[in-house]
Amino acid sequence: MTLPTLGAHTFGFTWDCPAEAAIERLADVGYRTIQLMASPPHFDPWTEDADRTRRIRALFERYGLSLLALDLASSDINLASPASHVVDFAVEAYAATIDRAAELGAHWICVGSGRRHALLAKANTRLMPGFREAFARIQEKAQRSGISIILENHPQGLLASASDIVRFLDAEGYTEMPVIYDVANAFAIGEDPVEGMKVLWPRLGIVHLSDAPKGQWRHDPIGSGEIDFFAIAGLLREQNYAGRIVLEILSDRPLDDLKAGAAALKKLGLAFAIDA
Repeated sequence: MTLPTLGAHTFGFTWDCPAEAAIERLADVGYRTIQLMASPPHFDPWTEDADRTRRIRALFERYGLSLLALDLASSDINLASPASHVVDFAVEAYAATIDRAAELGAHWICVGSGRRHALLAKANTRLMPGFREAFARIQEKAQRSGISIILENHPQGLLASASDIVRFLDAEGYTEMPVIYDVANAFAIGEDPVEGMKVLWPRLGIVHLSDAPKGQWRHDPIGSGEIDFFAIAGLLREQNYAGRIVLEILSDRPLDDLKAGAAALKKLGLAFAIDA
């Protein structure tokens, strides 16, 4: 049986730790699969610093690491804005991140669906045409650069639910595009993460795991909230999930909580191809 791979996201290190130091800390505790947050001061994708990207790529090679994807902070960009210049900025930000992803040897670039006007009626319907066109521009740039897109659910985006994502990918002809399913993002909109994973099952490239209280959008340490990880682990085992599982935990002790999260998943009976 093929086992899933457990990885860690550097999001929790964004404010206090440069990317290089975070990568080394994660490697030192056994992680071999990493997702990198492309946000200053951690890692600025706008800075075309070839020496730095070579150093970071050398770190991955030295430790035998795999760079799954680069992420942009959703607070910095908006592909769903009604203002065209805001959308253009977001597309340019993704283009810069794609360039850095190519330099670093990343497998994917993570793309979200913007931030909608949640209090305005029919926001999704009005904003979707602009998002659709912007997404196509990013896809074209990614294809030219040899980088693949992986689409993530986001509670404030146009594609917040699993079914929203499926409808978009099918309608736009992106039938082979993989998806990051973030269970805490799903939980924030009241979606059952187990049911969401079932909807997206053939498309799952990465499952993001963190915890949250009911009704709140958080990425807390596993076991501190109300997400049913017993049920999630049961589905992953039952369906013989062999993709990537990435712990994305935001806390004052990111390394400790990532280590504890890995231990908690093992107690739930999840085995991994490479342990952390």
